[in-house]
Amino acid sequence: MRHKTFTFSTLAVLIASATQAQAAVYDIVEVSGDSSGVDALQYYDKNTSELTDNVQFYGQGISQSSGEKCFETSCTAANYKVFGESRFGSDGIDIRDEIPYQLDNFQQINDQWSLERYCDASLGFNTCDSWANTRFFGTGYNTDNPEDGQGFGGLRKEQFAWRNNYYANTLPMLDNGSDAFDRVTTFANSATGYDAAVTPSLGTLVDGGDQVSANGAVSAVGSSTLGDYALGVTSSAYFTQNNRYARQFNKRGFVNLGSNMVSLLPIAGNDLVKHTGQTLATDAVEFPAGNLLVVGSAAFSPSELNNNIKLPDDVPISRGDLNNCKTKASNPAQLFGTDQASWACQFMVFANDAVFWNVDGSTNPEAQRLAARPSDRPALDPDDSNRSFQASARAVALVGESELDKKPVMVGYTTDSVDNDYYAVRAAVYKLKEGVDTTQPPKADDWTFSYIPNLNIESGNDRIYRYTIATDINGQGKVIGVAKSARSEERSFAERMYLFDVNNNTFSWLDSSVSSLFFQGSNGFASEINDNGQIVGWVDTETVNQVNGRQRRQRAFTYLSGSDVVTDALPAKSAWLLDDLTNDDVVGGKANQFRIAQATGINDAGVISATALKCDTGYKSLSKSAECEGDERLVAVKLVPRVDATVQPRVEEKETVSRKGGSIGLVTLSLLALFGLRRKR
Repeated sequence: MRHKTFTFSTLAVLIASATQAQAAVYDIVEVSGDSSGVDALQYYDKNTSELTDNVQFYGQGISQSSGEKCFETSCTAANYKVFGESRFGSDGIDIRDEIPYQLDNFQQINDQWSLERYCDASLGFNTCDSWANTRFFGTGYNTDNPEDGQGFGGLRKEQFAWRNNYYANTLPMLDNGSDAFDRVTTFANSATGYDAAVTPSLGTLVDGGDQVSANGAVSAVGSSTLGDYALGVTSSAYFTQNNRYARQFNKRGFVNLGSNMVSLLPIAGNDLVKHTGQTLATDAVEFPAGNLLVVGSAAFSPSELNNNIKLPDDVPISRGDLNNCKTKASNPAQLFGTDQASWACQFMVFANDAVFWNVDGSTNPEAQRLAARPSDRPALDPDDSNRSFQASARAVALVGESELDKKPVMVGYTTDSVDNDYYAVRAAVYKLKEGVDTTQPPKADDWTFSYIPNLNIESGNDRIYRYTIATDINGQGKVIGVAKSARSEERSFAERMYLFDVNNNTFSWLDSSVSSLFFQGSNGFASEINDNGQIVGWVDTETVNQVNGRQRRQRAFTYLSGSDVVTDALPAKSAWLLDDLTNDDVVGGKANQFRIAQATGINDAGVISATALKCDTGYKSLSKSAECEGDERLVAVKLVPRVDATVQPRVEEKETVSRKGGSIGLVTLSLLALFGLRRKR
């Protein structure tokens, strides 16, 4: 028999007795995939009827507002569009990351063994074998024969597409204004979107009807005088020729601007970079008027192409030599040929820099560097050429005291040469240099960068952080980000969150001094901050050991970092789990069908985008950890503020018997993959 106890804080009891009718602070609106048709697509040899149960929808951001304040005046949910992606299973390595898991300057996390080794060293779970297998062989893989292809998604399917054909796992999605998703098509879904000098060598495009072969994800949407835009990253579609399937590039930034589909090209120069180099688009602002300033990252040089590191174990070196790809680079017929040696060229990796593109929709622009690299930061680490330089602009905002003074400020990361000994990723801010003509589109090296203080990779000779990254910036110059601890603290390699002000150079941690929500050793991810200073993200909600233990449960949070009152229900400087703010105190109600897993975006109106667990039959109780005895799946949602609402915290449910039932299975594995994500910002 299961025994449970419920605990209420005094505040919760008082609120519960006084304000039952207006308990929830946010209404939950699901953005469904009903109109997208992704569950009708072909997925390897699986019966399409299975896909309806396995496709998951992820909310990664929310469209901006136009002056509305939804805590003051009721807002219509359909006016705010969630963007993100759908997935059929695990993606192996996040399509939005320049390098695997943000710390792999060696670029060697590319097979089951290297995934497991990363998990052991950086996460510490005692289930790293299962963690790695899910990412490599796919969600729900056959444990008796992992290579039989039964798993949904997985890195291995991409690696063996050369002989096995390929069906996309991750598809870009955008709210169509009716709280339903449409699939976004990009230049990559049409043969005309590729260089005409390359496509004859690639063969015939495989991307149409019920088969899509280009993965993709939307990272930002917005409006400009040039038209509405959506941007993000896509892979090349696959092309077939003489019984082989090849793609031109692994990742390429896209912008859909009005009716124009734009491909964002790498930094000009090297032929191998030109043909196969990766780019990522992360954010944009209109600056100056009539110019869409898109930021992100782009390849500028091949990495050291050491086959023992760069090729996956399951792809023998005898089938190709990456260094030979350099000599083939000027001839697409050789680079994308049908011989076994060309297979290796599908695994090219690059040094990447923080860049921008000036986009007007008429051409496919080449990337321009944001800032000149220091002289001691060449493409390859001078002390170990297997490491490569990596940098990225993850977000941009127009910052200034008045509208006339506003200039773009980018945040993200660059490579620090630590003690002239090794390369490491470190959080950075990019600004325009003094005297730059702001009436004209910016040019390469019009920018300067600086490190965010208090985030040194080392202290003395001790490694403190594996990486530090800035994830977002608002119009007041407030920056948020994360720092991944190199050492175990409270049995966890914690990912700490911070807040930095570029205007007065002040820095603070989001830790227990701010709220008990951010306890010592907790893992969190600060995803976005709006102009009101409201931060959203996700954080650990339990203290179980992760090192030599299991992955902790995480849930979405919001923190009111500003001094102004956004709503009386959420005082300034307060932090909350969003599960507490979406509780309407009705067990059989709509709100109790959801638990908010990750909050990924927030606009100035206060509307939040998120990915949630949904129990179609409703959770058994109002507790944060309540069971679902029916189907449980991941869905995209928007959280719309209520006017004059109050907080009804969910009860804490303590169990003396380990949980069983509906939460175990494919959705649990998908959720573990979700918590491995690092959003674009």
